[in-house]
Formats: sequence, C-alpha cells, structure tokens
Amino acid sequence: MEKQITIGGKTHDMPKMSIDTYMEYLDLAEAMEERTRYTRQDMEAMGMFVCKAYGNQFTYEELKDPETGLDPAELIIEFQMIDMSVADKLTKKMEKISENF
Repeated sequence: MEKQITIGGKTHDMPKMSIDTYMEYLDLAEAMEERTRYTRQDMEAMGMFVCKAYGNQFTYEELKDPETGLDPAELIIEFQMIDMSVADKLTKKMEKISENF
C-alpha cells in the first residue's frame, strides 16, 4: 500500500520518491538525531519536506492548519514514516527477488 495523507479533507497519495529527495530526507533526519528535542526549525523543515514528499499537492500552510492539517505529533510521525515506507518497499522487493530463486 502506498503512503497517503489527508490534508484539508482531501486524501493525497505519495508519488514515487526520487533518490535525491530521499537523500534530502536523510540529511534532515540525521541533523535532527543530534538533538534531544525538536526545534522550531526542525518542525518547519519536517513540514516543508512532507509537502515535497507528496509532490506539493498541498501547501505548508494547509499542512499546519489547526483545523484541517496535522497536529505536531502527526507531523513528526508522518516525517518518520517516510523512512519506514522506504524500508517496507525494500523488504517487499527483496521478498519478491528471493521468490524467484
């Protein structure tokens, strides 16, 4: 199942992620790992990246709308789930490869 997010009452599918976009995610995640608590800049970076990961189908302002967007916990989870989604896709591809042997 592909990743989806609901913003503003509309469900959006995450398009195929490019290698460059994933490397950008890795850079952001690595920088955040060094801190014990997220900063304002981290939250903004996560929000902007989630928008980018979904192909800018919604704006950062829509993402953080208090009524129809994400709350802080949902934003953090959505950002972290990007890596889990890539790992899940990798696992499925590896299983398919092993079935062919």
